[in-house]
Amino acid sequence: MKKLTAVILSLVMIITVFAGCNAAQNNENQNTNSTVSSSSQEIRTVYPVDTTVDIHTKKQSSYLTKSGLSTIFYSNGKKENSRPEAVEFQWDSGTLSENTEYVVDISENEDMTDSISYSTSSQTLEVYNLKIATTYYWTVSANGETSSVAEFTTTSVAPRNLYVDGVTNVRDLGGRKTENGTITEQGLIYRCGRLNESSAETVHIEITEDGIQTMRDQLGIKSEIDVRKVDDGEVGAITASPLGDDIHYFSCPMEWEGNTFIDNREQLLKVFEILSNRDNYPVIFHCNIGTDRTGMIAFLVNALLGVPEEDLFKDYLFSNFANIGGTRKISQLKESGYYTAVMQAEGDSLREKTYNCLVEFGVPSEQLDSIISILSGK
Repeated sequence: MKKLTAVILSLVMIITVFAGCNAAQNNENQNTNSTVSSSSQEIRTVYPVDTTVDIHTKKQSSYLTKSGLSTIFYSNGKKENSRPEAVEFQWDSGTLSENTEYVVDISENEDMTDSISYSTSSQTLEVYNLKIATTYYWTVSANGETSSVAEFTTTSVAPRNLYVDGVTNVRDLGGRKTENGTITEQGLIYRCGRLNESSAETVHIEITEDGIQTMRDQLGIKSEIDVRKVDDGEVGAITASPLGDDIHYFSCPMEWEGNTFIDNREQLLKVFEILSNRDNYPVIFHCNIGTDRTGMIAFLVNALLGVPEEDLFKDYLFSNFANIGGTRKISQLKESGYYTAVMQAEGDSLREKTYNCLVEFGVPSEQLDSIISILSGK
């Protein structure tokens, strides 16, 4: 009897041990499955993360990074190729359903302050018009969860060309390296083509509602300088900015034939007066297609800031990526009245020559100093 009792007790102990082991194993499996399930639901940023991204199309980038000033192999001014490439944000949403609404926040600050939010039901998001040479931080959120903060940097190659629906040849004058190594401020002054049809008897707005939203909400435009002629109806019967009645609309009608520097002296003085007032920024300026009269203002402003001549030549020819009706050549800039006047002015650098040329032209030095201060970020 004693032997039988001992055998039974031994069997009970063995069964108990195995049961305990199985229970522990089950608990471990459950914990593992729980961990996997929890991990699979975490939102994870995929791209762009710890990388440098380009905002230019392949053709634009090839032109901008190679020596030489010809755009003949890239664009001839007869198609719309001036828009930038979108940056496509991607993330892993784990096991979240396909109908989940995501919020992507993008900021220039690591603590995500002053971020811009985008909503999407997709697991990717295309974003246009990021600044160049800038580090960005971003997160994606859904169902109460937020990813860790990811960061990336945009290309330092200028220009910062922009996508504004309904407008061609749009770009930021800022983001360029000057002769003394500083970088001009982005987000203050933009050049572009017309916003409404030129030489029309009645107003026909060409910029779309999306384009207007981009100009107003994303770029924060406060002023529009329109240098198209009024006496021949080139402005297309417009008397106020298509961006809205609260936008300052400055009409500075300029001739586009002949010596566009000397012949437009009065209006150029008016333009520099407008640009010397900090309250007018951010500002856009344009003629019809944003190439010749617009190009003159862009050259003078950036040369005044100390942007190297070679970069200004490249910027002039970048208009050939836009739909401008034909090709521009560098000879047209070099033979212009404004370039000739700058080259003949006193000074040891392009910046000094431009400054002295404009003072002699009639622009008060106080206005030039103000423009330099504003667009240099001082």
